[in-house]
Amino acid sequence: MLVPKLIVFALLASAVSVGAFTAPRPSLGFRSKTGPSQYQPVSYNNVDPSLMFWKKDDAQVETSKAASQNGATADDNLKNDLIAPSIYASYTGLMIYSLYQLCAAITTSTIGSFALSFVTGALIWENMVISIGSFFFKDIDTNPTKFKILKALSYPRFTLHAVGIPFQCVTIAEMGKAAGVGFLKANFVQTAIIAVAAVVAVLDHKKFVDSPGITPTTFEDSPFDALERDLTKFSYVKPELAYVIPAIVCALSNLVVGIAAMKVGAAPKLAKWMTFAGASALVGNALPGAINTFSGSLGEAGMQYGLLNAARIIYGR
Repeated sequence: MLVPKLIVFALLASAVSVGAFTAPRPSLGFRSKTGPSQYQPVSYNNVDPSLMFWKKDDAQVETSKAASQNGATADDNLKNDLIAPSIYASYTGLMIYSLYQLCAAITTSTIGSFALSFVTGALIWENMVISIGSFFFKDIDTNPTKFKILKALSYPRFTLHAVGIPFQCVTIAEMGKAAGVGFLKANFVQTAIIAVAAVVAVLDHKKFVDSPGITPTTFEDSPFDALERDLTKFSYVKPELAYVIPAIVCALSNLVVGIAAMKVGAAPKLAKWMTFAGASALVGNALPGAINTFSGSLGEAGMQYGLLNAARIIYGR
């Protein structure tokens, strides 16, 4: 189908062209113009200062100088300000399409089908808030009213994520059972997964409530010309691994159950969509550097699209 092929193509293109969103690649110029067999020594003046990791402080200063010479500043990366929020707007559109198709297809309601719809709705909110914030709230540093509004809109992003993601493991368990994966056939296993998901959701939400909260993302570690600098959004004041563990477990479970279902062979189409969903999330979130800001959300969109098509097989028509 066209959409999954586009998602895979976008992830692969991101993997091989990280430099498109970060600092330009240096041209070292080993070969002399005077002849094919003559070479020149490497000049470190030609090397991108951000790559000189053995002198991190000097590299940051040099990178800042280079950016300033090119006209870039901390507030202007010389890229069109509409590109980054438009990318998130497209993710929002893809999620809305997935949720619409899911609601139209489901004829059997279970905890798993509800969890899939809930998480897709949560991701719609997340991508929409980032897009809207980046379009209309760029001046939150100087406009207290806009700051309060965007912060209020951003809090549900983290709450819905904390509560919803653990329950999507219930969706995966139900799909695995329908595909004939042995260890998921027992009813007590399904019940146990629901119970564990509920406990993790409560603990995850409590941890967020007890945390210092959220703060505007500064992207201070990004290159000066990184596309992500055009985004206006909030992040955790104190990021912790515990916040992302449920998402990692969800993606890995998707992939493992999908592969196990392939080996069983009872529902090959269901198994392929689950494998696609898990691989999309893992690859998208594994890409390095500033590109991860965009590839991670694309991977989540790919996961929900894959699960949508898997849900059609077991929950609907």
